[in-house]
Amino acid sequence: MNKSVCEHCDSSINLTIIYVDEIPVTYCKTCKVSLFSKKRSVGRPSIGITKKVSLTLTKDDWEQFDAKAKHNRSFFLRKIIVKSLNEEDPGENR
Repeated sequence: MNKSVCEHCDSSINLTIIYVDEIPVTYCKTCKVSLFSKKRSVGRPSIGITKKVSLTLTKDDWEQFDAKAKHNRSFFLRKIIVKSLNEEDPGENR
């Protein structure tokens, strides 16, 4: 059934039918633009601040590193760093 008003604002000017999951939905041009042009975040949510570093290792060390990291270097390094930061250093309280 074709509705003669926008389902968002009840306007009857410049209507457009959009199919959402094969169901026709009627929007005016203004509502269509405002509802469907909003930028949505993409990808994984940020967990902190990104800072670039450079790491030099021998070829053998890189191969061992990649094997242990299961080819996810960032996660592996983050896990090691967080663990190290949370460990108490006995020499720290001198």
